[in-house]
Amino acid sequence: RGEHPAYPPRAAVPDQLVDWRTEWRDYKPVDFTHTVVFANDISKKPNGWADPTDPRAVPGGWEKRWSFEGTLFFDTSGAPVNPRGRTGMRGRGLLGKWGPNFAADPIVTRFSPKEQGVLQIVAIKRADTGEWALPGGMVDPGESVSVAVRREFTEEAGNIPSEEGRAIFKKHAENLFKSGEVAYTGYVDDPRNTDCAWMETTAYHFHCNAELGALLPLHAGDDAKDVMWINAGSEEHAALYASHKDWVDGIIFKMATSARRGSEAGRSNRAHVRVSSVGSAASSAFQKFGTGFKKGIGRGE
Repeated sequence: RGEHPAYPPRAAVPDQLVDWRTEWRDYKPVDFTHTVVFANDISKKPNGWADPTDPRAVPGGWEKRWSFEGTLFFDTSGAPVNPRGRTGMRGRGLLGKWGPNFAADPIVTRFSPKEQGVLQIVAIKRADTGEWALPGGMVDPGESVSVAVRREFTEEAGNIPSEEGRAIFKKHAENLFKSGEVAYTGYVDDPRNTDCAWMETTAYHFHCNAELGALLPLHAGDDAKDVMWINAGSEEHAALYASHKDWVDGIIFKMATSARRGSEAGRSNRAHVRVSSVGSAASSAFQKFGTGFKKGIGRGE
């Protein structure tokens, strides 16, 4: 993935040396933790959101922490080791927690009310990188993922100035979040990741019916510069932030497969009209991240 604008250049890591099991005695990653992380050290600041500087002093101890990736491993300094390999950077970058930092990402879809069969996804333009992304964010301490998904969507896409508009958004959002399914759980290929801190997420899929999809108002808020419905297969879709495109492609693949089965059974389903046009890319993503998609589907909180 691309570099983050707030990060210094990383040490170069050839593909063949990413895996920790490959010996690399001369590996010298750049050590970087942003000042905003130090300023929010929970051991020094009331209501801080970042771990202490010493990874061996995390609140509650490591026995209470876990990862979708499995067992956590540590280096000689006591810092956790990124399960996907070397990143060219030590420290925590912009991430508050040593090890996994958990997020919640809603994938909200609809069929365009103006173009028949065109699938659309809610996306926000991130204020930090300027990239289009799903309207998700960090899970707060003690917060369930399902609650975090709804909160993040409201904060990122529902910043409506008028009281009447907020009421309309709240009503439709409540209907939307009554049902949904987990689309992905696991590691995120995020530009903020380091050797010692990384992103993991639970991505939920929520599909709007025709009425809700046409009425749901969108207004950017919180960490978003802009928000809109983007078309599946568009340039914005192709350039989604971090691993977001892979999860969306998995949803497209699943919807296209369902539509195809419905068509074969003699049932009409307009999802088949355009979703199939991006089926090849979705199929590739599903094969690459199939374990995550399969593991998540059908679960809920």
